[in-house]
Amino acid sequence: MVTFSDLVVLMLAFFVLMFAMSAFKAEAFERLTASLTQAFSGAALPHDLDAPVTSTREDGGGHDAPQGTRRPRAQDLGYLAAVLNALFAQDPRFDGTLVQTLDDRLVILLPADLLFAGGRADLAAEARPVVADLGAALSNLRNRIAVAGHTDPRPVADDSPFPGNWELSLARAAAVANGLRRAGYAQPLEVWGHAATRFGALAPVPEAERDRLARRVDIIVLPDRVEGPPA
Repeated sequence: MVTFSDLVVLMLAFFVLMFAMSAFKAEAFERLTASLTQAFSGAALPHDLDAPVTSTREDGGGHDAPQGTRRPRAQDLGYLAAVLNALFAQDPRFDGTLVQTLDDRLVILLPADLLFAGGRADLAAEARPVVADLGAALSNLRNRIAVAGHTDPRPVADDSPFPGNWELSLARAAAVANGLRRAGYAQPLEVWGHAATRFGALAPVPEAERDRLARRVDIIVLPDRVEGPPA
């Protein structure tokens, strides 16, 4: 028994020394504990929290994060909606602008007649300060932002510089995105052109406003956070 006890003590001392000499990797331990916690809680594991997402499309499809990918959340959209509603209510230059909070995003609907002359895609002189003020208000956000142009189903005029509504909607979205950039929003921007593909999905609004809002530019504030330095 004495010999056996000595052997057990020596083996214990050996393993204690081996553990003391080993390098402890805190990052790996944290990943392990996070994985175990999520596994026992039944939560799904993210594949890649830092996967970059970029989308500039004019087919109305603009994609968000890849399937199974999660991004860190940024500023609270409910609070942002309250701030923007207060701003728009006090400033007549934003007349007709709507703020809608959807399930996973906040949408600022800017009627096209506030920003552009009929059939044109360059910001009107009186609209540039409006976009500049909006860009300044959004410049401190770390949220991912997209800008989407919309038109009604009517074809463009024969003398239009654009072949069709796709090109017009995309050019208008790009003009607003450039205005936000000049105003100080330095994070990556996604630009989408939807033409009239979302006309039937327009949120319920008074009939008098429906046709006006069909021709609009949306600024879409997404709940996920932009990572890394500004582009």
